[in-house]
Amino acid sequence: MAFLIQPGRGPTQKALHLAVALLLAASRPLAAQVFNEYEVKAAMLYKFAGFVEWPASPAGAPLCIGVLGHDPFGPALEQAIQGKSIDGRPFIVRRFKTGQETGTCQIVFVSSSEKKVLRGILDRLRREPVLTVGDTPGFCEDGGIINLELADNRVHFQINPGAAELARLVVSSKLLSLAGIVHGGAQ
Repeated sequence: MAFLIQPGRGPTQKALHLAVALLLAASRPLAAQVFNEYEVKAAMLYKFAGFVEWPASPAGAPLCIGVLGHDPFGPALEQAIQGKSIDGRPFIVRRFKTGQETGTCQIVFVSSSEKKVLRGILDRLRREPVLTVGDTPGFCEDGGIINLELADNRVHFQINPGAAELARLVVSSKLLSLAGIVHGGAQ
C-alpha cells in the first residue's frame, strides 16, 4: 500500500503505520484499499497533531488545520478529521489565499503553489506556535518544520527540529525517530 512513511525501526514506527492505516481504512470502504497521495498526507496532518505540544491554549478550543494556497486535498482533509479530537479538542479546517493571516491555526499546510513566496511565508510564521507543513522540495531547509515527499509510491517526511524549537513547539521523540532530520533555515 502507498501509506508507508519514512523507514525506521522498532515498535513506534509500527504503531504509527498501524494508526495511519486504521484511520485511512475507517474512512474508505473495505474493498477500496488504494489511497491517493493527498489522502495519506491528510491523515498524516491529523496524526502529527498527536505528537506535537503547543504552548498553552484554551481547554477544548478546536485545533485548526489551515491550507495556504491551492488546496490539493479536496474533501480528504475533512474526511481525515471527521469526528476526531485530541485531548478533547476537535479539529477544524480553514483555507487561506496568499497573503491572508493564518495565525489562528495550529497546523498550516503551505501548498506548493506558494513556492515563489515560500520564504516570506515561513519568515512570517517562524516564531509563531504554528506547525508548518509542506511538500515542496527544500521546505525544511527554508525554515519549514515538516516536509512531506512522495518517493517510490510512499509518503516520507522530514522534520527541522530547530524550526520547531523557534516556534515553541515540542515534537515527540517518537515522531522525530521516524523522520529524516533536516537542519537549516531556523534563525
